Amino acid sequence: MMARTITCLLIMVLAASNLMPQDYRKSQDLFLEGEYFLMLEDYADALPYYTRLFEEYPDNYNLAYKIGICYLNITGRKNLSVDWLEMAAKNSAAAYREGSLKQKTAPYEAWFSLGNAYRINFQFEKAKEAFKKYSETLLPDDTENILFMDHQVKVCDNAMDLINSPINFTEENLGELFNDAYSNFNPVISGDGQSFVYMTSLKFYDALFFTRKIRNRWTTPVNITPDIQSDGDFYVSSLSSDGTLLYLSRDDNNNSDIYVSRFDGTKWSVATKLNKNINTKYWESHASISADGKSLIFSSDRPGGFGGLDLYISYLGVNGDWGEPVNLGPVINSTFNEDRASFLDDTNTIYFCSQGHYNMGGYDIFKCARTPNGQWAKPVNLGYPLNTPDDDVFYMPVDANKGYIPLHREGTGYGKEDIYLVTFKQ
Repeated sequence: MMARTITCLLIMVLAASNLMPQDYRKSQDLFLEGEYFLMLEDYADALPYYTRLFEEYPDNYNLAYKIGICYLNITGRKNLSVDWLEMAAKNSAAAYREGSLKQKTAPYEAWFSLGNAYRINFQFEKAKEAFKKYSETLLPDDTENILFMDHQVKVCDNAMDLINSPINFTEENLGELFNDAYSNFNPVISGDGQSFVYMTSLKFYDALFFTRKIRNRWTTPVNITPDIQSDGDFYVSSLSSDGTLLYLSRDDNNNSDIYVSRFDGTKWSVATKLNKNINTKYWESHASISADGKSLIFSSDRPGGFGGLDLYISYLGVNGDWGEPVNLGPVINSTFNEDRASFLDDTNTIYFCSQGHYNMGGYDIFKCARTPNGQWAKPVNLGYPLNTPDDDVFYMPVDANKGYIPLHREGTGYGKEDIYLVTFKQ
């Protein structure tokens, strides 16, 4: 679908280019390059095209908007988004033509992006005002987005409250064996503590690395991306307790599905898709297997849920395959998105990320336990500064007090994101 969209855009631009002056044709080509990378969410590659064009067209506030969006999505440079989005929001209008260099005003959505930029940079009162301004641009019957803006304002209040009551924990960088100059993320460890898999964003693709503990020392991680036959589109979800089953998610033509790869003691198998009880024509992602191997919790936006992505649980049948899943219900699943769930030692405690609940911005990580009567208790935010006003999405629990997490620490570490072991203090 994206390929067809890009092809159509190229055809329209090339057809129109014959009618353009030479200098403007060059600028339009640069703009198209930037738009291509922006559609791919490759913000770092899109950015230089927009900044170069802004030098030529300093009164084009749509370019300022796109520069701000790029900075807002680049780890370590999000603070630079504020000035650009302020400029864009103050020069925004209802009439907006997407994909044209001739479009000089930014869309009203610039106010929403500015609110996110303020919040991520701890400017909560300014963020609230920006969200309110965007809400004022919405049609009165756009109830869903109006309620979403109300939620964003509330999130800013939550953030200020959580920051005033920080949690106490220590963090230990796993070191250069696991971390490098790239982003390292999605760490998972087997229940027996002997196998570890994680992701690394290499220059041209996202790779999966695997290491085992031998004589109490981790071996040099091995790139297993070719073994599972990934083109950089598989992402780590969880490991079985004995480290022989690796659950993955894969974007299949903009429709994510869940896969599994098996370790035979020497090599990982080609990843295979789980059955139709788990995978549908909708979006399924991040499956986590229980310690006993009999329960699978995963995310899906299939119809019948309570929000966008909901958490579901499926049980292994006597036939050895996964049964019809059950929605975990409205205590866990909010009207927003829930994702990246992981079991603790048993199926009575889960950790997951959510845009809802008592949240301080973007996704936060929550813990939820069953009550003695088998019902789920209200999810508990893990607290600041583990959670931040930005997206915090992945946490791999080791026990009730420790877990692995990818973190960005400005000025320290090895890359944009490093893998840490965090330990909560009582």
